Amino acid sequence: MGWTTDIAVVGGGAYGLSIAHALRQRRPDLFVTLLDLGDFASGETGRCGAGIRVQWGATGNILLSLRSLEIFERFAELYDYPDGIEFKQTGYVMLAYTESQLELFKTNLVIQARYGIFPDIITQQEVTRLAPSLNVAGVLGAVFFDRDASLSPFRVLDGYARAAKRLGADLRWGVEVLDLAREGDGFALATSAGSLAAGRVILANDTRIPQLLAPLALDLPVKPLPNQAFVTEPLAPLLDPCVMSFGHEMFVNQTVRGSFVVVCSDKGRSFGFDSKPRADLFPRSAERAISLVPALAGARFLRSWGGLYSVTPDMQPVLGATAVPGLFVALSSAKGFMTSPAAGRIIAELVDGLSPPDWVAALGPDRFDGRPLEKEPAVV
Repeated sequence: MGWTTDIAVVGGGAYGLSIAHALRQRRPDLFVTLLDLGDFASGETGRCGAGIRVQWGATGNILLSLRSLEIFERFAELYDYPDGIEFKQTGYVMLAYTESQLELFKTNLVIQARYGIFPDIITQQEVTRLAPSLNVAGVLGAVFFDRDASLSPFRVLDGYARAAKRLGADLRWGVEVLDLAREGDGFALATSAGSLAAGRVILANDTRIPQLLAPLALDLPVKPLPNQAFVTEPLAPLLDPCVMSFGHEMFVNQTVRGSFVVVCSDKGRSFGFDSKPRADLFPRSAERAISLVPALAGARFLRSWGGLYSVTPDMQPVLGATAVPGLFVALSSAKGFMTSPAAGRIIAELVDGLSPPDWVAALGPDRFDGRPLEKEPAVV
C-alpha cells in the first residue's frame, strides 16, 4: 500500500509534533503527515526531567530556550489547551562547588545579558533561603533565574498533538521509516506501513537521523548517549525551584504532583543505543540525591527509566536545510522538550522559504564542515 503527502515529518516527539502543528498553522494548503515508530509519548520526550531553562552559555541554546519559554508561558492560549501543562514557574538554581564552576556561571551571565536575561548570582545563605531543603555544604555560590520552570512533557505532547490534529495534520503512530530515497523532485519513504511519497521531508527523530541520511550520502555528527532518571512517590512540598548541581552532576525537580524527578549523569557510560536502566547506577544516584536533598532519605523511589541524549560536538541543536533540496533536519541535542515550541516555528518558516536570522543559520547542519564551533559549557 502506498500513499502521498506534501510534507513528511519523521519523529513524533516534542520536535516532530511542534513542527507538524507549526507547518499546518503556517501552510494550511499543504498536507502534513507525521510518522513515529512507537506509541504516543513513548520516546525521549516522555523520559526527560521536565525542566526548561534559559541559563545556557551558547547563543543558539539561549535564544531557542528563551523563545520557547515565552511560548510555554502562553501555551493554553496558543494551543487551545485549557487543561494546562502543570506549569511550575519557580525558577532554576544552579549550584557551583568550585571556583571554576562559579566563573563559568559569571561568564554565562555576560552572554545572557545580551539577550535581556538577567539571572542573579546568589550566596550559599541565599540558596538556603530560596530552597531550605537543600544541603548547601560546599556550595561556593549559585545562579538563579525566576522565569525558568518545569512542566509536564506528557501534557505538552498532548497539547501539540491535539492542536495539530485540529489543523488537519495526519499523525500516525507505530509506523517506522525504514529507508529514505530521492525520487524525482521529492522523496520515497519505505515504511513499515507501506511506501510514502513526499514532496519534502523533515527528520525530527533525533538519534536515528544519521541512519536515514546515510543513503543520501549525508552525514551528521550526532551520538546517542544513554541517561537514567528516577522518580519518587509524591511528597509534601519541599523544593520550589528546579536544581542543577554541578557538584553532584545531577538535576532535581519536584513536580506539581509532589514527586521528585532525579536525573543523574553517568560518566562511565559509553555512547550507544542501549538505554536500559542500570541497576548499579541506582544506589549511587540515590546516595547523591539524598546528599543534596536529605529529606529524600525516607522517600520511596517508585521507578526508573532510561533514555537517550542526542549529543552534537557543540551541544547545540541542529535546525535547517540539508544539501539535498527539500530535506530538513531538526535535532535537539538533548534539549528537545525545552526548545520545541521555537524549533517547530523555525522549521516551518524555513520550509516556507523564509531566510533565517544569523543565529538560526548558525545552527544549520552545514556548520560541521571544519569551522570553529560555539560550544555549550553549561552541561553536567
